[in-house]
Amino acid sequence: MKKLQAVLFAFIAIIILAPTAAAAESATNTKIDDIKFFVENFYYGDIPKNLNDMTTVEEIMDALDDYSRYMSATEYNDYVASVGADDLALADLDKPGVTSALLYGDIGYIRVKTFSGTMNKDIINHYLKLKKQGADKLILDLRYNGGGYVESAEQLLGHFQGVKTAYEMKTREGTTTIKPVPSKVKFPEKTYVLVNRYSASASEIVAASLQDQNAAIVVGEKTKGKGTIQSFFEFEDGSALKLTIGEFTGPKQKKIHHVGITPTIKAEHDKELTTIHERLVKETLTQRQFNALENVTTVPSNKTFQIHFTQEMNLTATDTSSKVELVKVGGVSVPIIVKQNGTDKLAVTPNKQMQKGGSYYLVIHPGFTNTVGRTTKNGTFTFFTVE
Repeated sequence: MKKLQAVLFAFIAIIILAPTAAAAESATNTKIDDIKFFVENFYYGDIPKNLNDMTTVEEIMDALDDYSRYMSATEYNDYVASVGADDLALADLDKPGVTSALLYGDIGYIRVKTFSGTMNKDIINHYLKLKKQGADKLILDLRYNGGGYVESAEQLLGHFQGVKTAYEMKTREGTTTIKPVPSKVKFPEKTYVLVNRYSASASEIVAASLQDQNAAIVVGEKTKGKGTIQSFFEFEDGSALKLTIGEFTGPKQKKIHHVGITPTIKAEHDKELTTIHERLVKETLTQRQFNALENVTTVPSNKTFQIHFTQEMNLTATDTSSKVELVKVGGVSVPIIVKQNGTDKLAVTPNKQMQKGGSYYLVIHPGFTNTVGRTTKNGTFTFFTVE
């Protein structure tokens, strides 16, 4: 009776063209009949007992779950343009879908705004560029990511080592195991994935899959808990029915819908990146046998730091300034001015005021020479937050 054309969005989209009707009233009645047909045959949930007696689209929609809705042609076009984001207010089409940066400590950082059709290609390009810059660790940021094409989630999972199953999909016909799309480009074994309360749908597919298979470390807040799958049934006039047709779980079949995913490493809202970067920088410095000093307290944004040595030093060497770094947690080294202050002190001043509320590391590298030619063998570091 009805012919379906499959198109994969952040949920699986299925397009159907309703028969053309000459009269508007007849077309409306036909559309209502079609919607009832779709609900009876595809809806994953309790079918309204009085469905056949319903006479309007609004009445039918009110009887279904929160994620099923009817969309006008304009609404549907806007929705597709935003790549199926659950909250259109979060979609900013003027910004790139994938961005990246090399953080202090040779840590690659890739942020994914939405699971677009080009996301996988973009991620590969960004990751390979980061590797050329020296990145040997990776942070993947899926915060505020409401979903997108499910195919892109399957492609992304193919870059993680140890992922054998992408997710489990339950529909009225049963449970299907979905595999990741294989990729020759592999992320580091210890990759970190950031999520927050707005990470949903395809983002949760990725997070649940990685967590279930110990293929990455999930960091942040509990996710939204949007674990159902929607299909789009498009009508001839350009409008569409978004209908819940199934539910996904992680490979271990742990429920996600209305539950969410609890990260392995919990972090406060909007502090997910700084939490894991702070930890990684400390781990790296400790592995390099840097000594941790007591954390600095009561630090104003215009602070000048005084580095005291236990003996007289040769602080006039041309490479003295390169042995001191001020690192913005969640970012890179910031410009500083290093001046000699006597024979055993250095004054370190940021070129610009530090960010209030921001966290920093002051790192003193080894290699300073005293007046008799002996060189310091171990570096030191301290952590602080600006008031």
